[in-house]
Amino acid sequence: MTQIPSLVNLLSPYNIVIYMLVFTRITGLIISAPFFSSIQAPMMTKIWFSATIAFIMYPLVFASKNFIMPHSMPEFIILLAIEFLIGYLIGFVANLIIEGVRMAGNILSIQMGLSMSEALDPATGVSSTELSRVYIYLTTLIFLATGAYQMLFIALNSSFSAIPMGVFPILDSNIIGAFMGLFAQLFKIAFGVALPIFSVLLISDILLGLMSKMMPQMNIYMVAIPVKIYIGLFLLLAFLGATNAYLQEMIKNYMQAINLLFT
Repeated sequence: MTQIPSLVNLLSPYNIVIYMLVFTRITGLIISAPFFSSIQAPMMTKIWFSATIAFIMYPLVFASKNFIMPHSMPEFIILLAIEFLIGYLIGFVANLIIEGVRMAGNILSIQMGLSMSEALDPATGVSSTELSRVYIYLTTLIFLATGAYQMLFIALNSSFSAIPMGVFPILDSNIIGAFMGLFAQLFKIAFGVALPIFSVLLISDILLGLMSKMMPQMNIYMVAIPVKIYIGLFLLLAFLGATNAYLQEMIKNYMQAINLLFT
């Protein structure tokens, strides 16, 4: 039977230490996870949100058989650092979905001739093209609409059982292989989103090259730039439904793979 902290000893050092460790792991997740890391909200709001989630999860992870109270402040700081890194790693792996669609947007921007529009994205602090931001916003909406954020918190809750607090995580070959597989999904998502449009744009490049050979008097450079932009935007709208369905399936499978890491 799960032990529930009583109201009498709610503010005992043991309870406070456990709550701080839970709060720190959740904070690491919020800082790096999709949507939560990019949302334009004051840092204090994110801290209070993490504290609220920690208050909800605290009774679920209160009874940890492997937890040993730290005997000094340096030991406690090391435990906090470990918890933060665990939460940050979970959010970082989940955020690879966003990085995948960002890569897809950058590939298509280069192919369409829009790479010069690259600017600093204030939400993420990373330079992105306008097309990349469109894909990122689309993926974020799908992430929220499909309830993937719930699966993210389920994975976080499962991590307290798979990696108990106060225990230094030991990564075996199976876990490392699973993480490498998740990293490989980044390129699968990027090329899965970009390849249909990229293929048509590549064919248009070949046709424009043949046209320049057939009509050398025509300034093909001035013709190719607007033509490729119009074709790319048309294909972006034409494949929007298929891209939406593809991203929904990929996000679902990806979040299930993250949950399998802690089962």
